Amino acid sequence: MTDLVTRRLRLRRFSREDAPVLARYRSDPGVARYQSWRSPIDRAEAEAIVAGYLTETPDGPGFFQYAIERSQRPGLIGDLAVAIEAGGGQATVGVTLAPDVHHRGYATEAMTAVADRLFAAGVQRITASCDARNTASARLLRRVGFEQQGRENQYVEQRGIHADFLLFRMSGEQLRRPS
Repeated sequence: MTDLVTRRLRLRRFSREDAPVLARYRSDPGVARYQSWRSPIDRAEAEAIVAGYLTETPDGPGFFQYAIERSQRPGLIGDLAVAIEAGGGQATVGVTLAPDVHHRGYATEAMTAVADRLFAAGVQRITASCDARNTASARLLRRVGFEQQGRENQYVEQRGIHADFLLFRMSGEQLRRPS
């Protein structure tokens, strides 16, 4: 696998050494609030999650989880999931960052790099969704070029709340690259 390198980031395959950091940021209540995973995540669970990531391939149908790190300061700061459907025409993405690196444009940069790679590989459409209460994620998706296609009312129960989900879609012509 070739890493994706941007101006400030490197998106790479996970390594076993990433497990403690993954456990830490995915256990943060502010990060986990709108996510489907159970929190907190202990180190053993994080090690099992990362072990699963090590079996994935980024170039075919299926699931792949990128580890995100800063180019100048190596070390995990987040992750970006990609699920490519059979046939390769559509992919679904989602991003999670550690709270200490929020609001710096890293999610936009990572999402744009992955979308560029997916469209170059022949993907025709990328989809994403987020909890309707997660306004920061919705803004991120719009900033990258996604258009909201719908809303699933009370789509999923998360932490005792039946949450609405916003559904987004983007084609290659819609991708906005940060300047």
